[in-house]
Amino acid sequence: MSLQDAAIAANRFGLGARPGDLKAIAGDPRGWLKAQLTPEKSLPAPLAALPPTEDDVTAFRRWLAASGLAESIGAYRDALKPGAPYPGAAMGAPAPPATDPEPTAADLASPRTIKVGDPDFSVEKSFIAWFGPRYVQAVKARIDVAIDTERPFFERLVHFWGNHFTVSSAKPATQAMPPSFERDVARRHAMDSFGAMLRASSQHPAMLVYLDNYVSVGPNSLLVQHPMLMPAAFRQQLKGLNENLAREILELHTLGVRSGYTQEDVTSFAKVITGWTIKAEGHADGETGLFHFVGALHEPGPQTIMGQAYGQEGLDQGEAVLRMLAHHPATARFVATKLVRHFVADDPPPRAVNAVAAAFRDTDGDLKSVSAALVDLPEAWAPAPAKVKPPEDYLVSAVRGLGGPRLTGVQLTALFARMGQRPYYAPGPNGWSDLGDDWIGPDPVWKRLEFASAVGQGMANAGLNPLAVGEDILGPGLTPATRDAIARAESPAQGLALLMVSPEFQRR
Repeated sequence: MSLQDAAIAANRFGLGARPGDLKAIAGDPRGWLKAQLTPEKSLPAPLAALPPTEDDVTAFRRWLAASGLAESIGAYRDALKPGAPYPGAAMGAPAPPATDPEPTAADLASPRTIKVGDPDFSVEKSFIAWFGPRYVQAVKARIDVAIDTERPFFERLVHFWGNHFTVSSAKPATQAMPPSFERDVARRHAMDSFGAMLRASSQHPAMLVYLDNYVSVGPNSLLVQHPMLMPAAFRQQLKGLNENLAREILELHTLGVRSGYTQEDVTSFAKVITGWTIKAEGHADGETGLFHFVGALHEPGPQTIMGQAYGQEGLDQGEAVLRMLAHHPATARFVATKLVRHFVADDPPPRAVNAVAAAFRDTDGDLKSVSAALVDLPEAWAPAPAKVKPPEDYLVSAVRGLGGPRLTGVQLTALFARMGQRPYYAPGPNGWSDLGDDWIGPDPVWKRLEFASAVGQGMANAGLNPLAVGEDILGPGLTPATRDAIARAESPAQGLALLMVSPEFQRR
């Protein structure tokens, strides 16, 4: 029976120990983790209550129509010019100028429609009023599931893969899409093969819109050769070959940089996945917003990628390339490095990377086996915490460990804004950083201190013993220095605050 290993299992692999967890886990910490590596039988209730994928995909177009901007698209485009605040800026980075409206609690509490011509209309106000409530609901659902889950290792893996295959609300057109993308891709395929997850990500409407592949067209495709076959509005959207998705699949999702591919490979791959788009509203089968392959947009003929020729036709050509990438040795090493960096150390130990990469290769990317290989790493069980918790994990672990406070969706979004990690608002396609230096600096530490102080004041009571709480959730990881500081605290509130700002609580 090892409380030390139990604390590592709950905090390093999971989302933070709850009262009583360590004693329950201590009999078999590794077995407790591996028992979580099964597919989810049903969606947690908060996630099941969120809008379906089709609704998320069409939300942006419906906002344009409802606000009157579909008819005044010039004004909307002016709002997107460089230097102008884009829609949603007040709920994501970068922050808008001081003269622009900030979202209030009322803005985020219930959906409203602000139309062109209304006395208080602005693109910014209209966007916040339309999208704010659904964003708040999604954040609340994500955090509630993380706090309540009995399978925190599984949930951490869902968050990892959602960040690996990033779709961000920072792009206005994908504002509503990240929650359903994470549900459909990361959560559904977390115990599947990497190839299945890669295919689901690359063909998900959120990724196709986020990286602009839905408007990519082959230079020699049928519709380019015969443009009059297209409706005029469709012709305006198709600007030519777009390489964004092809580049990010190679650089961020599979092989990684400096892995042997060239710019010519990026261009060839971009041609291979032309025609990968989404179903427009009014599609014959009624499945608006889902993946759709349009052969008339696809670049015809064979393509060569990394020295291998692909002569398949249509959709089969792109899927053949994805299969190659999923099984490439560089992908195994790239994914293994990211997993070890996330769970073990900012500077991944080479032996640990080799072990996880071998599990990836030997099982054809079976993610259950790869995840189990992480648990088997000796390096993962070193007593000293090596990883800094990013703000979201820090908040979740605090609520799990203290049993509260339960914050409203509006409170959560405001708190994450201050702490610098808005869920679903990663700053770019490479997702949130997994390096401690990016989360520990004067301002982020001060924000954590503010949070710890407020939580300490709110959760403390005369009968609470902060030292006992620390021992319960950190076990032997609670250092003598922190024990002494908590014991000397002037009040239970101060003791809880000292616990939450201690190095051992902020790390895992």
